[in-house]
Parts: sequence; structure tokens; C-alpha cells
Amino acid sequence: MIEVTAESKYMDLLNEFPLLKTDLVKKNHKFRFLVTPMGKISLWEANLEEVSEHVEMSVDETVLLFSELISSY
Repeated sequence: MIEVTAESKYMDLLNEFPLLKTDLVKKNHKFRFLVTPMGKISLWEANLEEVSEHVEMSVDETVLLFSELISSY
């Protein structure tokens, strides 16, 4: 199993787990922008700490959300 941390790269996780794109939006509508082509370009090198700022969640909440979704696959 992959370890998800605040330093995990957002696009690496999306590429490895394509279902994250839709599941993140289902869990929090603020992820909608992040899965658009413009969002992907603007956050190409972002880690989860940076993503958490965009979706207005704490880093811990963001890491937990990603971890829970990934472990469900």
C-alpha cells in the first residue's frame, strides 16, 4: 500500500489512482476545479499540503481523505 503524506505529489496520486478524480469531487465539491484541465496544469507539481490550501481543508484532513480513498481501491 502506498503511504500518503503531506509531501505526496497530487498528480502522481491521480495518475496512479484514476478513480480519485471523481471520488474526490463526490467527497468535497471544492475538488471540482482541481480535476479540470486548468486545475491539473496549475497544480502539476503540487503536493497535498498545497492542494489542501486550494480546497480549504487542513493538511491532515486532506491526507486522511486521500488515504481513505486509496485504501478503498
